[in-house]
Amino acid sequence: MKETIAIIGAGNMGTAFYKGVREHLNRVRINLCDKNMEKLTALDAEHIYTDPAKAVAEASVVLLAVKPQSAQALLAPLSPALKHHLIISIMAGISITTLEQWTGATAVVRAMPNLPAQVARGLTGWTASAGTDDKERAFVKELFLSVGQEIELENESMLDSLTPLSGSGPAYFFLLAELIAAKAIKEGFTEKQANLIARETLIGSALLLDEDPRGVRDMRIAVTSKAGVTEAALRSLNDAKFENIFAEAIDRAIARSRELNA
Repeated sequence: MKETIAIIGAGNMGTAFYKGVREHLNRVRINLCDKNMEKLTALDAEHIYTDPAKAVAEASVVLLAVKPQSAQALLAPLSPALKHHLIISIMAGISITTLEQWTGATAVVRAMPNLPAQVARGLTGWTASAGTDDKERAFVKELFLSVGQEIELENESMLDSLTPLSGSGPAYFFLLAELIAAKAIKEGFTEKQANLIARETLIGSALLLDEDPRGVRDMRIAVTSKAGVTEAALRSLNDAKFENIFAEAIDRAIARSRELNA
């Protein structure tokens, strides 16, 4: 008999995990649940539910991929059935202690994946409750590897640091692309050309970083010719204290992440 995971929520991240499990963990049955039937039928899933109670009834693992503000109301009627489940939450701001209280479960994992999980290149940081055994931890690793890479964190507070770095990280990448495109337009390129410049420069650089064994610092130095164009740009960023500005932005995001914890 197949192990069964109930994925509650078929939004962007729930869908990413559904596809990852379907492709890489074919020994696992997936009960996919969402209140929106159109989302479920669009995925051509085999086992679909609009009732969470039915989705979790025969599952041993529950992945919570719903909005944090709706979680308590969702879990309240389910808690009697969840005590012996492995609960995995990818909701921001909901602590393990709170999840234990809401579900009655002792095996609880809190995780922070990021958007590239949608293309199986995500990074998921996670931490588990003391009641999570080795077999359950092994399954959690498999689950997160199905959508990219994973990092098991030493303590839950590190998720507050990881969220602005990895969880929010794609936004910084997209902002840089946006700024490159905007500047290209000001320099006389068409919008189509500007977008191509931004996209291909960043995508190509990311692929190079993926394939080149050098570290990011060495690669940055390699592309920065002495007294050249790139050095002039980087010197301007240094003069503007870009490193300090970026560090302050991350610090503010970490503080906000801690404020949102429940």
